[in-house]
Amino acid sequence: MDYTVRDNGGVRELELRGQMTFEADAGFREILAEWEKGGVAECVLNLSAVEYMDSAGLGLLVLANNAAKRTGVVFRLKHPRGQVRELIEISEFHTLIPCEF
Repeated sequence: MDYTVRDNGGVRELELRGQMTFEADAGFREILAEWEKGGVAECVLNLSAVEYMDSAGLGLLVLANNAAKRTGVVFRLKHPRGQVRELIEISEFHTLIPCEF
C-alpha cells in the first residue's frame, strides 16, 4: 500500500493506493501515529485507488476509527470502488464509519 498525505487546515486527507491487507499493517500504523501527534481535526481516507481489501484491511479501518475516537478526530471514508466498496457495504462498515460513496 502506498499513500499521499494532503493537509488543508485541520483536515488531513490520506489517498491510499494498492492493497489494504496484512502487509499494509506496519505502514498504516505509522500513518496513525503521525495523526495522533495532534494538529488534525478531521481525517479522510480516500479509498478510490485501493484495488483490494481483505479482512485485515477492515481491521486497519477499525484501528483508524478507534484512534480517531481516542484523539477526538472526525474520521470518514471517501470513494471506495469495486471490491473495496462491496466489502464495506457487505460488512456494513459504512454504518460504523461515515463513508462518501
